[in-house]
Amino acid sequence: MRLSAIFSDATSSTSVTATTILAALSIFSVSNGSAARSGGRQFAGRYFDINDDVTVNVNAENTRPIIGILTQEVSNFVRRHYPDKEYNSYIAASYVKFIEGAGGRVVPIWIDREREYYEDIMSKINGVLMPGGATYFNQSHGYADAGHHLYDIAIKMNKRGIYMPIWGTCLGYELLVYLSANATDLRTDCSSSAQALPLEFEKGYKESRLFAPASDEVVQIFSTYNVTANFHIFCFTKETFADHGLNNSWNVLSVNHDWNGAEFISTIEHVKYPFYGVQFHPEKVLYEFIPNRNITHTSQAVIGSQYFADFFVNEARKNRNNFANRTEEINELIYNYQPEYTGALGSAFVQQYLFEARVTTSTRSAGTVSTAGAILTHCLLALITLFILGAWRRV
Repeated sequence: MRLSAIFSDATSSTSVTATTILAALSIFSVSNGSAARSGGRQFAGRYFDINDDVTVNVNAENTRPIIGILTQEVSNFVRRHYPDKEYNSYIAASYVKFIEGAGGRVVPIWIDREREYYEDIMSKINGVLMPGGATYFNQSHGYADAGHHLYDIAIKMNKRGIYMPIWGTCLGYELLVYLSANATDLRTDCSSSAQALPLEFEKGYKESRLFAPASDEVVQIFSTYNVTANFHIFCFTKETFADHGLNNSWNVLSVNHDWNGAEFISTIEHVKYPFYGVQFHPEKVLYEFIPNRNITHTSQAVIGSQYFADFFVNEARKNRNNFANRTEEINELIYNYQPEYTGALGSAFVQQYLFEARVTTSTRSAGTVSTAGAILTHCLLALITLFILGAWRRV
């Protein structure tokens, strides 16, 4: 039966029936969104979805965790290669993949915003990742200022009983220590660029939150093979931690030695809060394939780095924050943006998400896409309804 025949045979009663069905579907959709906004029945801290197995999700972990990744100022490399663009911030795509590969989703957290923005976004996400990179801690309205807000808000949330984990990688780890030291820069010079190392575990590491779940295989990999990717020129030492009372806030879980033999702290976790920091780059092992950078991509290295991704996303599953409705969530997710293949241009990152200043919902395609998707869905439903009713009339 041709589709044109169905339309030619469709009567007004058929149209009314189709309209009624679509209206009912719309009412269900609106009422469902209202329930989510008004504190109605929710599953795993998110929205009821017809694809959800509610018998599994009720009173269970957050099965739809969203991690906010902090953006940072773009490099001169980006400005040189994209002179016609007004990019002011970026996220290396490897961090997004790091989260997604462990079952999480990502929302960009913008720099250069007011306190209210950070309080709002923190009430809707389930964890924060502060990535590595290269920027200054004393630069106003940038990475460090935004990180300060997020760190302060996360502490207050955890004090109120809202589990809010933070993960800091390289520069992000350094920022966590900087902030806990009352914005005092206690870093010393290190020479650990393009250096692959095993972890030198400190006493008591296996009693830590970070490594307690690690299998014997994972521990052996970390302690035996050169599986951590180090790219840093600054570091912290155990002496610095002791001299400035940072041991009251952080447990040192591992150390390493740079190219010159100088010892530096490589892994920490907060004494009270679910905050974690690593001086090395687990995401590079998994997703950065840059020639001549001494990044280990062996099966052992992948197992080790994936352990960190799984651990942090599982930490985020303990948080039940959620967006007010599905439309708001859709508009904030990283899926609204496409990464650039900057590795082909000689960047240290294979891909980067590059953002223009003051990104807002109105400047993105998400609303248009979601609206177009809704229209297409209704059209398809109408066609299916007409097809079924038309076929029934011919029986």
